[in-house]
Amino acid sequence: MTTIAYRHGLIAADTQIIGGNCISAAGVAKIAKRKKDSALCGASGYLSFCQAFHRWFLAGERGKFPTFHDGDRAFVAIKGKPIEMFESVGSFDYEPEYLAIGSGMEFAMGAMHAGANAIDAVAAAIKHDPGSGGEVMSFRHGR
Repeated sequence: MTTIAYRHGLIAADTQIIGGNCISAAGVAKIAKRKKDSALCGASGYLSFCQAFHRWFLAGERGKFPTFHDGDRAFVAIKGKPIEMFESVGSFDYEPEYLAIGSGMEFAMGAMHAGANAIDAVAAAIKHDPGSGGEVMSFRHGR
């Protein structure tokens, strides 16, 4: 359970991990940024998938592609290119005005529809989604 939001080159995520009905960890990175091209990625679902997706992404999208479990989702955002969304059935490119994934995505999408940036959208999700919590972590293209 998580919330990851992306809008205008800014990605943000909560940092809490839920195991069953219990908070099992805080301070967990669910997003990553590659130094060489400022590409951003986010992954939600099982922690093992998220960490494997981040390793694959940070290695320049080379090597063994992570195994998806039911409910796992991820995306890669490279400035000036369509976003590549990954799901258990495959991947696809699209160019939304903004996007969110995870258990708090509806709250984040509503906040961004009302004009919020990705950080404020994740903060709104943390307030309303019991599966999201902790601090808000963020990265921006180019910085």
